[in-house]
Amino acid sequence: MHLIYDIREAVCCENQLHPEPGLSCCEKNVYNDATATCCKVEHGNTITARITQGISDKVSECCELDAYNKLNEMCCQSTIVCRPAAKSRCCGKVALDEDKQLCCGRHQTILNKTFSDDQCCGNGLYNTKTECCNLAEGVLKRQPINSTYCLQESVALDEDKKVRCGPNKTVLTRKSSDEQCCGIGLFNNKTECCSLAEGVLKRQPINSSYCLQESVYLNDVAGEISSNAIFLFSSTWFSGKSVWPQQKPSSQPNCNEPQTHLCGSSCYNPNEFRCCERNQTNPHWCCAGQCDAVPTVYNPHTHMCCDGCVSDGSPWIDQCCGEAPYGLAQRGVLCCNNTLYKGREDGEECSETGFPYNPAKGTICCSQFHGTPGQHCCGSNVYQPDTEICCDGHRHLNREKTNLTCCGIKAYDIKDPQVKCCAGTLHNLTSLDKLRHDKQCCGSILHNSSSVCCSSEGQEVLYAVKAGFRCCGHLYYNSSLWSCCARKLSPVQHPGQHQYKMIKESRLLSLNNLNDADLCKEMHIGTLESVSLDSVVFKNVLKIHGTKGTVKPLVLPFILKISDLCNSPKMIPGKTYLFHHVHFFADFNQNSDLELLSFIFSKCY
Repeated sequence: MHLIYDIREAVCCENQLHPEPGLSCCEKNVYNDATATCCKVEHGNTITARITQGISDKVSECCELDAYNKLNEMCCQSTIVCRPAAKSRCCGKVALDEDKQLCCGRHQTILNKTFSDDQCCGNGLYNTKTECCNLAEGVLKRQPINSTYCLQESVALDEDKKVRCGPNKTVLTRKSSDEQCCGIGLFNNKTECCSLAEGVLKRQPINSSYCLQESVYLNDVAGEISSNAIFLFSSTWFSGKSVWPQQKPSSQPNCNEPQTHLCGSSCYNPNEFRCCERNQTNPHWCCAGQCDAVPTVYNPHTHMCCDGCVSDGSPWIDQCCGEAPYGLAQRGVLCCNNTLYKGREDGEECSETGFPYNPAKGTICCSQFHGTPGQHCCGSNVYQPDTEICCDGHRHLNREKTNLTCCGIKAYDIKDPQVKCCAGTLHNLTSLDKLRHDKQCCGSILHNSSSVCCSSEGQEVLYAVKAGFRCCGHLYYNSSLWSCCARKLSPVQHPGQHQYKMIKESRLLSLNNLNDADLCKEMHIGTLESVSLDSVVFKNVLKIHGTKGTVKPLVLPFILKISDLCNSPKMIPGKTYLFHHVHFFADFNQNSDLELLSFIFSKCY
């Protein structure tokens, strides 16, 4: 049995229909990706899935079957651990601070650095400026830099995990034995190649065009370099054997004659001829039964070019419809979406879906023909705008001419305090607890004070409240690891100390979460022009008052002083914002400035 359903209102998972908006499938189970994450692990032909509640799919990563916030946590050998610092890495199942610690030896022991120049030497540390790491009697030991041990070829590697690359012999950590030097970096010889591009050694995907040519592969297995194995090409160093990529002989002619241009494999004079080339956006292209993409030279006085196809020209054939030529003076032809239809009646037009029809004989709604002409479409059906309202293809009665407006595919009374529209999802507040009026929107879902909504341009993400955490745009960060300035995160200088001085947060507030008292008082709306350290400049500024129903244009430029750019949300020049003193608002429900103004006045006036 086949069941037709609206994907905006339900989801079908393994032949089971779940009638609720915002759901996604996690194998046979369902979840809301705004509040949960689905993690999957494959074992042969078997897939195991698990849903982690409390962390949105938008900001999470999977550690086997468990989800975690990659901004504040790490996955170390299938174990989720907290980041000790912004710059962290795994050492076995534990995370370390890369600036202060090292992971050394076969048993992956975490050692604290005494100096910034410290590196691993077996199970211990050595200072690269004053010491060397030497293999003596099968054991890695540190030695004074001017000792006889260091004058020999120094090992300076942590049991085959480190490699020296580049002219400065920079020590790099290999994640696997497949990694080798590529200039001053590393590349994986199983998944990448090291290719000389524009005089610089770069790693490229192994199936890329760079690797399909004769690429520069490095054969230094141990990853160490010696003085006679270093080559300098365009100020770029690399180790190992080298192969210069050879230029393949060009089949194109040299159009060196005056007034000549190249067209495919032919030369032509642009004063007399033209080059007919196809539209490169069309991947499957055929012309007159021949499927090739060779540009052709043609005479514009006798022929016509339409999307790479050359046809005989005539004075009244002067238009192109895809690859087919036609003329406006022709009878019975109609061009719809680059397809030329012939044998059409006079008066026919193109429908919104690109099919010809006669509006005097009927109405086409989403390819569905209705025998009554002059109707208005709502999805694939017609509707009566004087008694109905159309919400994203769904009809609703509106005989009373009330303040009915759309929320996704549903209609509601904008003045009704018992309902709330959140990004196209309508919520009935009467079915909630006594604190229903404290509920606020975070994207398409409702939340209360036990959670926090972090928002930026086009994104709202819900998080569980945590001590010492703050919003930076749509990200929720640990203030002992990060600091935020205008939606940009930076590592703190002293990890572990919460930045309590940052009282405010970098968030773009949602207009939909304002109560009527704040929404309906005096506000400003304008287009952002520029931002500086202490002020914001707007243009096209209107002063509006929802309760009074007034709109007044203001003298330009309108300059708004701000106390701290770091604690102001990141805003985009050219976009429209509502603002009141130092607070900036965005409306995630409305798609245009007129819709936004209509929402405010319909709700307040």
